[in-house]
Amino acid sequence: MSDNLYSWFPRALVMGAAVVGLSGLPARAQQITDPSPAQAATNVEPTSPISASFRSQDGVSVRPETVRVFVDGKDVTAESVITRDFFTYRPSQPLPPGRREVLLEFTNTQGVTRRVTWSFTVGNPVRASIDLVDHNAGNRPLAAGEILLVTVKGTPSSRVTVYLVQDGRQVQTLPAQEVSSGTYVVNALIEPKDATREGIVIARLENGGQVRFMTAEQPARLIEGAAGGIQRLATQEVAATISLSSLLPQITNLRDGDRVSGSSFTLQGTTAPNASVRVNVTASTSLGGIISAQQTVTNQTVQADAQGRFTVTVRPPIPASGTVYQINLTATSGNQTSPTVTLRLTQQ
Repeated sequence: MSDNLYSWFPRALVMGAAVVGLSGLPARAQQITDPSPAQAATNVEPTSPISASFRSQDGVSVRPETVRVFVDGKDVTAESVITRDFFTYRPSQPLPPGRREVLLEFTNTQGVTRRVTWSFTVGNPVRASIDLVDHNAGNRPLAAGEILLVTVKGTPSSRVTVYLVQDGRQVQTLPAQEVSSGTYVVNALIEPKDATREGIVIARLENGGQVRFMTAEQPARLIEGAAGGIQRLATQEVAATISLSSLLPQITNLRDGDRVSGSSFTLQGTTAPNASVRVNVTASTSLGGIISAQQTVTNQTVQADAQGRFTVTVRPPIPASGTVYQINLTATSGNQTSPTVTLRLTQQ
């Protein structure tokens, strides 16, 4: 990127209350560089830090004590880190999707006040989730010739599969179709092959590399029938599919995107009883786009108790404000390993 603003401001330097085009200003007036997110950037993460560098030009520089920072018209100067070389601001709450505008107001060492703006677009990140799994074989048994209807509600535009575990013996795989935004349906014809006294209905949703499972509250009962057009899995795979949703590690005291404070924080979670949980935590620190560092904070394996509960205390060596922690968790029980669960936390 150029050392001046000509390359990234379509219109944008304001002197006092009057708008002045960049072409009418001398190069030495350009003292803000390396904006992040960049001008006109799209699909920006809602919690991304906002920053820019201060650069001296022909002996003229920014007076840091005069810098004021505005995001969408809100004065966030008090929440920003401002030095002689840069400023950085991390939103205390995720920014809403859409176009966001940053305004910097400052006075340079020549005593001239400047106002500089740029904008970017915040995307709407996918958070894979399942809200409901329901079926029509709970209140009464379904007979051969009837249709088994399974409804799954969750994140739109996902890949959804439904597993029907029949009396703990075999698993039927039923691909679902998205019939409306976030609503997925399975229609399977029951044929006179196998009776199911108590079937377990499990939904699997995948989106953006995130995988979620949910089990229907009611068992499914089929009389002299089973869904047609299905794939039967080997007996050893049945047990694996039944237990996979319980093995998947889940953090219960914090959610993705939460903020933590202090010199340490604790992760409390659940998995299958007595499972081993691999916990890997990395810390990323960015200061105004100038310094960017990533280091491993912890990489350890903990044992869940008989109820499947586990606890990990994370102690970052330097808990600097704005540091982003990425937590990856993988659980293992016997010869079965869960998908990796990831969440991100930010240091206050």
